[in-house]
Amino acid sequence: MFESQNGGSPLGVLRTLDNGVSRRSMLKYLGLGTAALGSVPLLAGCGGSGAGTASAGQAQKFSVASFPGDAYFFDAVNLANKDYANHKLEVPKHVSPQSGVQSFQLMVAGAVDGYAADTGLLMATHANSSKGKRPVLVGFRAVETTYGIVGSKDVTWPSADASFEEKIRSLKGKKIGVTSVGSGGDLQLKLALETAGMKYDDVTALAVGPSAQAIPNLKAGRIDAYVTVQWTSTRFIAQETGGTIVIDFAEASVPDKMRNQAVLAIAVREEMAQQHPEVVQNWLAAQDDARQWIKNNKAAAAELLNSSGLGGKAPDIATAYIEHYVTEVEPKLQPMFKAPRETVEHMAELALRFGSVKKGAITYEQLVPDFARA
Repeated sequence: MFESQNGGSPLGVLRTLDNGVSRRSMLKYLGLGTAALGSVPLLAGCGGSGAGTASAGQAQKFSVASFPGDAYFFDAVNLANKDYANHKLEVPKHVSPQSGVQSFQLMVAGAVDGYAADTGLLMATHANSSKGKRPVLVGFRAVETTYGIVGSKDVTWPSADASFEEKIRSLKGKKIGVTSVGSGGDLQLKLALETAGMKYDDVTALAVGPSAQAIPNLKAGRIDAYVTVQWTSTRFIAQETGGTIVIDFAEASVPDKMRNQAVLAIAVREEMAQQHPEVVQNWLAAQDDARQWIKNNKAAAAELLNSSGLGGKAPDIATAYIEHYVTEVEPKLQPMFKAPRETVEHMAELALRFGSVKKGAITYEQLVPDFARA
């Protein structure tokens, strides 16, 4: 689905942990494991492309892809508080793909209607998919970067006050875990290395899956560090492995092009936005309910985040995130998460730099529907 900057395979030098590239492994690299291959028709039958099938006034089937954690916490709140039903949406449960790459494959296939996504990955999918099926951006859940890197406890890392360049250069020659090929974490790793004057092949990038897989791989020494994709996962992985937060890309010392990103966008399929904008706006309204609930119920929100995204093991991290969200993230959002042109064009420039889109492939007018523009 995605091309590398040099026009070749998106695999690049990214390897499996055993260096084997079987057909099964290749499918997993591309975010389409064997279980998922068989699940697409099932998922489509359970809710994909359901808008418009119900009579006026009835709940519309709507399939939401989601993962545990703070980036997807609105989804957890919506489900727990029955917000979907309040906005005429039928979402009995969430679809849980293996990666963000797979989530977009399911969206393009019509098996997923809505997904909170890495913005760069959304743009890459939009640029490489056909009109109508491609995802479009209907808002932002966060206008900050959420990425970081956690290092193994068995490696000596630079001190917390070291420079950005020193921290990134400490990765040279090491095995760095990312979620999957072409994932947001993989793209952020490439940008960080480039920004520090390094090359992607200065490290060995390994596709190890989401946070749950990162923890045992770090503990076993199969990877030296892992690119985290959420504020809470950075701290949780460090807690569970005894490792070091090598860098949080939101730190003030990080170069602006790394730090000043809006990495969490809200995506739907283009035909959904065009044919059923009211359904999309109902979903946005449900998410806005979640936003208000978090602000007004911080203790309950922290408890739900801990139980739904952190396995009940990190109440302090959950509490700290909710405070971070209320004081730092939420005040910067537009009403109903609308997408400003300047923010979208800045992220499009980064996507071009990543090599995941070609020049001119992303325009504000094509990517953002009228109702979602700030």
